[in-house]
Amino acid sequence: MLKVEHLSVGYDDLQVVWDVSFEVPAGALVAIIGSNGAGKTTTLRAVMNLLPLMGGAITFKDEPIVGTPTHQIVERGLVMIPESRATFASLSVADNLHLGAYTKWARAEKKSAMEGVYEIFPRLAERRTQLAGTLSGGERQMLAIGKALMARPEMLVLDEPSLGLAPMIVEDTFDEIRRIRERGVSVLMVEQHVEMTLELVDYAYVLELGQIVTEGSSRDLMTDSRVREAYLSF
Repeated sequence: MLKVEHLSVGYDDLQVVWDVSFEVPAGALVAIIGSNGAGKTTTLRAVMNLLPLMGGAITFKDEPIVGTPTHQIVERGLVMIPESRATFASLSVADNLHLGAYTKWARAEKKSAMEGVYEIFPRLAERRTQLAGTLSGGERQMLAIGKALMARPEMLVLDEPSLGLAPMIVEDTFDEIRRIRERGVSVLMVEQHVEMTLELVDYAYVLELGQIVTEGSSRDLMTDSRVREAYLSF
């Protein structure tokens, strides 16, 4: 569904990502893992055309998207949740969700989409009139994911979904991501919680200093000596 080939990205003259290639098949849950500063967020921002490329090609559903305006990428079904979570603190939960359904076809299905979000996140239904700025960190993450789902994505891109969350809330968030995939939405996520991520995903790429150093199924990477030594606690 998403194919990235030989991606090179930087900021002005400073190159951050070198020759990165990866893909996300339809229906899959794929991760890019690595330490802070490895280039994970830069890679995602480039996929969404939030950063210009120095080189490489990106296709989504077999169509090139390099240079495509970000809102048109979203309209094609590829939606990203940034690590900032991109919710509006002064608006209610319900109003934030309504804003997520801004594409033409999403507006037409807003009611059923809202029901689906509340089914995945019952706590949001309980807090639908509450201001987003008064929610807990975990609830804000639920709202960010729910808002993205209102756009009816075929693929969801998650940037550090566990950032700033307590360990128990991280487990809940990962369970929610699993349920979203079970509903037919493909998922690409970047994460620093490597052990929990490998327990969740089908396949992962390890990014170090802007380059893919290894890749494999979650089972293979869990037993890879280099990955175990660098990222795992057992």
